[in-house]
Amino acid sequence: MAGFWDNEELIGKIEKNSREEIQIKKVEKSGKKYIDIRVFWTDGQSEEFKPSQKGVAIPYDRLNELKDLISSID
Repeated sequence: MAGFWDNEELIGKIEKNSREEIQIKKVEKSGKKYIDIRVFWTDGQSEEFKPSQKGVAIPYDRLNELKDLISSID
């Protein structure tokens, strides 16, 4: 989310469909670190993906809980 985060590092992308992708980023705002998992979209006119409001920023200190939840999925 260009301009909002003080610092961001793209970890990876998952294609959702031809016009949307999920981006996972390590981000920072005011000295606090988060994992941002967000849907990005394109209008098809350009190759640039833009952030949507569909997403969540998980505090970095809760990352182990997220990992445990994901690993429990069958």
